[in-house]
Amino acid sequence: MEYVALLADHKGKTDVIHVKITDILYLSYIKTYRKVAFYTADATYYFVGSKEHWTEVLNNSGVKFMDVDRHNSVNVMKVRRTETKPYYAYFEKFRRVNELRCSMSARGYSELLEELSVGIEQKQKLVPILQ
Repeated sequence: MEYVALLADHKGKTDVIHVKITDILYLSYIKTYRKVAFYTADATYYFVGSKEHWTEVLNNSGVKFMDVDRHNSVNVMKVRRTETKPYYAYFEKFRRVNELRCSMSARGYSELLEELSVGIEQKQKLVPILQ
């Protein structure tokens, strides 16, 4: 299990927290803080750097993150459903109040759907067909 050290406070006034990379749902560059925000199911963490840098770092750890617009990257394996107009990725199967969602561009939405469909096809190939 790989971890990444992140800050619980965007000002850096709290301790460094070790977060499981697989728990990160998506990341977003926050221009006003000049930091990247890392969203998990229960908290938001921060660290300096660009979204592109952190997407590459997380991808090199074995988790598939994908740019969905110029500010956001999603953990492809954590996306449970999507919505169009506006384009959003959701991380829970069913709707609930205050659920996390990540905005996407139309192009990012199309690329994410393509990536998700490839993942489904690969899973189906692994299942033996009983005759």
